[in-house]
Amino acid sequence: MKTYFHYGRIGITALAATLLAGCTMVLPTTTTVSASKWASYDDAKKAFDLTVLDKSTDKDLAYLGFTPEGSPNVEILNYVDVVRLFGPAFKLADLPEGVRQCFDARDNCKAYVIKVQNVKNKRMGNVPADLFGFRKYIHTSGWTFEATFVLVNGKLVYKLWNGTPSIAADEHQTTPLGPLQNLSGVVPKSF
Repeated sequence: MKTYFHYGRIGITALAATLLAGCTMVLPTTTTVSASKWASYDDAKKAFDLTVLDKSTDKDLAYLGFTPEGSPNVEILNYVDVVRLFGPAFKLADLPEGVRQCFDARDNCKAYVIKVQNVKNKRMGNVPADLFGFRKYIHTSGWTFEATFVLVNGKLVYKLWNGTPSIAADEHQTTPLGPLQNLSGVVPKSF
């Protein structure tokens, strides 16, 4: 009996020492990764740069990973959706030539939009302060890439890309009263 008590004290002491030491291994981490052919922002951008207006075809885009056949998570748009990408402020005459061609081609037009990301949110700092809600520190890192391709009769007529090559953001949250600060709804109101 004494042995179990002894091992229990050792276990509790080890747990307390770990928490008090501020070991961030016990804090949660979230990672969001889109399945794609590219391991980095640069890989995605290089593949995008290989596409050529009025030359690249559906098959070329599939080989590079920009169609549903080449990658998961590719959105397919029809000609109405393509025009909506530019918003109601644009008149048809103000749209890029490839988008106007798409609108004129109607059902012979389609577009692909692919959004790729690799973003990691890691909680860091003092474990007890984080767990009891006094102080939270979250470091976000990674990259995002988005590309849009408009095709008429299977040929690329318009392309656009955007993204963030390097994400590095820190979020600090301090709650001086810790768990007592968020008791609204728990503590009854006095009348």
